Amino acid sequence: MPKVNINGTEIEVDQGTTILRAAAEAGFDVPHFCYHPSLSRPANCRMCLVEVEGWPKLQPGCYTAVSDGMVVKTESDRVVKARKAVLEFILLNHPVDCPICDQAGECKLQDYYVDYDAQESRQRTEKQNKVKAYPIGPEVVYDGERCILCTRCIRFCEEITQTEELTIVERGDRAEIRAFPGRELDNDYSMCVVDLCPVGALTSRDFRFKCRVWLLTSTDSVCTGCATGCSIHLDHFRNEIQRYRPRYNPGVNDYWMCDKGRLSYKEVHTGRMVELAVNGAYVNWHSGMEAASSKLEKAIEEGGVGMLITPQSTCEDLHLAKKFGTEVAGASFFVGGKPDGNQDDFLIHRDKNPNRAGLEKVFKGTTVERFESLVDKIESGAITSLIMVGPWIPASGEAQARFAQALEKLSLFLYISSHAGEFAQKANVALPAATHAEKDGTFVNVKGVEQAIHQAFAPHGDALPEWQIFMRLAKALKKPFGYTFLSDIQKEMFVVEEAPAPAEEPVQPSAE
Repeated sequence: MPKVNINGTEIEVDQGTTILRAAAEAGFDVPHFCYHPSLSRPANCRMCLVEVEGWPKLQPGCYTAVSDGMVVKTESDRVVKARKAVLEFILLNHPVDCPICDQAGECKLQDYYVDYDAQESRQRTEKQNKVKAYPIGPEVVYDGERCILCTRCIRFCEEITQTEELTIVERGDRAEIRAFPGRELDNDYSMCVVDLCPVGALTSRDFRFKCRVWLLTSTDSVCTGCATGCSIHLDHFRNEIQRYRPRYNPGVNDYWMCDKGRLSYKEVHTGRMVELAVNGAYVNWHSGMEAASSKLEKAIEEGGVGMLITPQSTCEDLHLAKKFGTEVAGASFFVGGKPDGNQDDFLIHRDKNPNRAGLEKVFKGTTVERFESLVDKIESGAITSLIMVGPWIPASGEAQARFAQALEKLSLFLYISSHAGEFAQKANVALPAATHAEKDGTFVNVKGVEQAIHQAFAPHGDALPEWQIFMRLAKALKKPFGYTFLSDIQKEMFVVEEAPAPAEEPVQPSAE
């Protein structure tokens, strides 16, 4: 393994490691635009030039591999002068419209200008005008004047999605990014180019001019769009999610996530159920628990209680649902959740529920029947009371209508959900549950990777996490559970292990 000296710090690295990666391991940040850890290295921006002792020219740190005994300087006068010149060249035709740019606050050009250039432009001629607010795809807008032609977006489409929609057209100061004739940037991961873009050239149509990034608070969470369970940054402002961004996790989704999952945050705030209702009348938790316990007590005595659980719930919620169903209600379990959808060979999974593996892990050794058998048992009278968790069922069309009709036969329908859905009006008792953004918990993805989700903001209205609702129901039925904190449930459930991340990320993408 070669040893390299970087700014006086000696470090041993793997053979083939680039100077930029070695510098990052030694604790030195080498500025860069075109480089990204998961893409090829064209070394075209020249921002990462470094000085190697004994070499006549400055070398691109993103491309040059270290050798044993190499001595590197990343902040020498010569290097700083070169970076200043590169930035001045990039800014010749740049509009410098930071106050109205959607990337302001997370723009690497902005950061590097403050660090290295910080001078008035010497250009006295008119700047080259290029296309503005050009819809390069259904989800992405392109600004040619802000583009620095780092080609990250092009390489992403060539190397990651392999859809090859983008290229550079024209030459010199007229060069711009464009889709090939007759095409547009419309692959399932197109919005990843927004994360990749180090400047404000590519922006999201959904997030564009929505909220200033310095007003956002970011919480580590998991995408609930499918069983892949991509690690995400959940960015929120004033108790409302503004966007999802992929969070680096080499064991799950690397730096990427699909567009559909990215936009699934909208479901969190649409059609929320935030108040308790008993026979259609809104009540508080005290009255709601009295009504629910009296109805449940009668239903338990009669028998025939069913519980429809969902793989949209966290493992902690499922553990308390299982405990309540077996120890208090004597219920039969059935599995609901969202129906299957499309799938690809990258990140999108056909199972649109984030915690199917977690449900199987929590209910291991317990009989959980398919949704279809629940409808049969309600129609036959074997199930006379139902506790339904979540608004989704794995059915549509005729099967969905059949289930809705079967609900009319029940003597008790207790509905626990974060969203009203089409079944809320049929419920004798409806209890509002918190969304994944409003609670802590654990999801297990299709590969068996356990990931923690964290509460971003307080639950809206009277909503509570499902595990707390089952705690209240058990207490109201005079069979309380002995938990105080979520950690007590986790100790009994299984050990929570977050997906491993490298000790130190070599180089973060510019969107970070």
